[in-house]
Amino acid sequence: MRLLLTVLVIVLLAAPVLAGPPVQGIYYSFDMPSGSFYSGRFSDSWAGPGTHGQIGNTVNAESWNGTALGTEWKLWCPSISLPPMLVSDTRDGNGTGEVTWRTTYQGGHFWLGASGPWGDQDYTGDLDFFIVTATYMYVFGDVLGIRSNVTTAGPIDGYNLCFVFGINNCAFFGDTDMGPKPTTFPAFMDALCNTGMLTRGGWGSVTELAFQITGDCQVGTEPSSWGKIKSLYGE
Repeated sequence: MRLLLTVLVIVLLAAPVLAGPPVQGIYYSFDMPSGSFYSGRFSDSWAGPGTHGQIGNTVNAESWNGTALGTEWKLWCPSISLPPMLVSDTRDGNGTGEVTWRTTYQGGHFWLGASGPWGDQDYTGDLDFFIVTATYMYVFGDVLGIRSNVTTAGPIDGYNLCFVFGINNCAFFGDTDMGPKPTTFPAFMDALCNTGMLTRGGWGSVTELAFQITGDCQVGTEPSSWGKIKSLYGE
């Protein structure tokens, strides 16, 4: 009898823990009220001799916990597929003001790690769309800064659920015209998800994130301001 009980305990201990689907809901980064996951950092590789907004430019973004990249989430490989569309231009005769562009990307993938608040395993998927609305701030004709909002969505592999919004504020910290990219930012990546092929680009932070897991995969791609999107979540 003791031998039978011992074998039963061993079998129970060896049995795999069945992982479940991601938990539906809205999750905010730690820099927002009720935050539960890390914000992140990104790189924006440049595919040609120019800089921002070129067809083929590719984004690579990962969570950042202060010491390591990619411990909670990753979003990589969307690349610009169409020339950016001008949304507004408020520059005055001295070249001071703001210029806003809306850029459509294609492709890309996402990974939500088991250490995040959304579930007990790793979740992956392909992006259905990735849209960036970027505002360039000019002072006397020179770019003083760039801030961006991102809207993206895609179905989660293996489940009838969607990672609907990865919404964030992006701020550029630097680019290779000023010096080499620090290793504490994601690697430059091309449209085929290769690293090491493109060596020019910019990098920065992604903050104020709101991720949603939902059963409704019918997500529109109309442009929205960050303020309008936050109002949907009661912020």
